Amino acid sequence: MNNMNEKWNQFVCVLMDCKKKEVDEEMYHTALEGQLQLLGWFLFCGEICHKPNIPIGNNKFIQPDILIKKGNDAQFVIEVKRPLHSQTERERLQLLSYMRQLKVDVGVYVGEHIEVFYDNGRINSILRIPLELDNKQGVRFVEKFSKENFNRDNIVEFCKERIDEIERQASLNKIKESLIVEAQTQVTESLLPYLLEKYNHTFTENDIKGMLATLIFTAADNNENVMVAPLLNKEKTQRHYDSTCYSLDSAPAVGKAEFVYTVVAEYLKKHPQITFDELEQIFQPKLQKFSFGVIRTVEYIKNKGYKGRRYFDKPDEILYSGDNVPFAVSTQWGIGNIQNIVELARELGFNVETGSEIKKEKETNDEIDQSGYVSCSIKRNSDAHGLYNPNDQTLMVLKGSKVNPLHLGSIGKTGMAKRDELFVKYTEEKNGERIVTRNVLFKTPSGAALFCVGGASNGWTEWKDDKGDDLQKYRKDINI
Repeated sequence: MNNMNEKWNQFVCVLMDCKKKEVDEEMYHTALEGQLQLLGWFLFCGEICHKPNIPIGNNKFIQPDILIKKGNDAQFVIEVKRPLHSQTERERLQLLSYMRQLKVDVGVYVGEHIEVFYDNGRINSILRIPLELDNKQGVRFVEKFSKENFNRDNIVEFCKERIDEIERQASLNKIKESLIVEAQTQVTESLLPYLLEKYNHTFTENDIKGMLATLIFTAADNNENVMVAPLLNKEKTQRHYDSTCYSLDSAPAVGKAEFVYTVVAEYLKKHPQITFDELEQIFQPKLQKFSFGVIRTVEYIKNKGYKGRRYFDKPDEILYSGDNVPFAVSTQWGIGNIQNIVELARELGFNVETGSEIKKEKETNDEIDQSGYVSCSIKRNSDAHGLYNPNDQTLMVLKGSKVNPLHLGSIGKTGMAKRDELFVKYTEEKNGERIVTRNVLFKTPSGAALFCVGGASNGWTEWKDDKGDDLQKYRKDINI
C-alpha cells in the first residue's frame, strides 16, 4: 500500500504543478503522457497513442486525446482538458462515444480532477479523484491502471464492485437524510413499541406518548447545523412525507405499504408451497429496519397487542403460507426502508417502477392510438419505424427500431453530443446493434432521421410511408 501511495504521489505531483501554473491543455496533455509512463505504459512502443486517427467507417475517423493499447488491442481511452477546466455533460458524452466506438468498457477524464467512467449501457462515474497527495482513491487508480495490473476483465469487475459501493452509500445517505428530516417521527416510532412492551403493565400508551412529547431528539450530519424538533407536538412540528408510488409488473402504482403487501402476495402466488419459515428467510425482518418485520404471524401480532394496527391484518388481508400459517404484512414503510423491498423485488424477478418512471413512460406511451398518424420507416444505415403526426408534424421513433450505432461526419459536435445523450436514455446495445428501448418523440421528421441515420438528413424524403412515398406529400397537404 505504501508503494502504491508513493506511486500515486509521484503520478499526481506533476499534474498538481500544472494546475498551479495554470498551463494550457496542450502542455497538460504532454505532462500526462509523461506521467503515464510511471504506470508502466510507454510512448516508444505504441502503448500511449497521442491523438490517434481511428477509422470508423468509409472515410470517417475519430481522434481521442489518448488511447492506451496493449499490442493491437485498445485498453482504455483518456479525454484531456486543461487543469482549470470545469467538466461538462457534453464532455462526458464525448468520452462515452469514444468508449463505444473503440469497444472499451472504461474511459478516463483528466482535467481539474481525474475521473473514471464505466459503460454498462449508461455512463457511470466510478472514481472521482481530486489532484492531491495521499488520496486513497488515487491509490486505487494507480493500482488498477498500472500496466502490470491492468486487465480488462478485472477492471470491469472492479467497476461493478464500485457501482455496488456507490449504490449502497446512496441508500445510506437517503436513510441519513430521512433521519435528519424526520428525527421526531423516526425516533418516536422506534421507541414507542419498545416502551409499550416494557412498561404496558404500569403505564398507558397515552402516558408514554406524553412523556416522549417532553423530550427533544436531534439528528445532524457531522458538523452541520443540528435540526431540533420536539416529538409528537403536531402544532409545532412540520412533517415531511415522501409520496412516491410504486408499480409491480406494470400494475397501477400504489403507496409504499400496499406495494410491499403486493410484493409478498405475488411472490406467494408464484410459490404456493413455501413455508412461513422459508418465506421469512426471503422477506427478512431486518429489511423493515424496525421491530415490526416485513411479515409476522397472526399469533405474534395478537400477543404483541398490535391487532388492528401496524399490519394488514383484516380478515381479507391475511395471507396463508404453504404450511397453512396465517400471517400479515407490516404497514410501517417510509423513505428510510422502502428501497430494501424495491431492490428485493427486482432480485426476485419483478419489474418495479416508481411513479416518476411511470409518468416518463406515459410521455412516450408504447400503446398509441394510431388513428390519424402516418406509419413510416427509414432504412438508410438503420431499420427504424415511426409514426408521423400530420397535425403538429412531430414524428415518434418506435420501440424496437434499429439505429446506426455510429456517428457520421455530417453530424457535427453538437449533434453527436445530443445523439449520445439520446442513446443513453432510449437505447441499448444488443449483438452489436443499437436498439430503441422506448418510443422517442421528435419535433420534426429530420430530427428523428438524424437520430436513426447518424448524420444530417432530410426527414421529409428519408422517411417513407407504407406505400414507399416520401413524407413530403403530407407536409404539402398541411401547407395547402
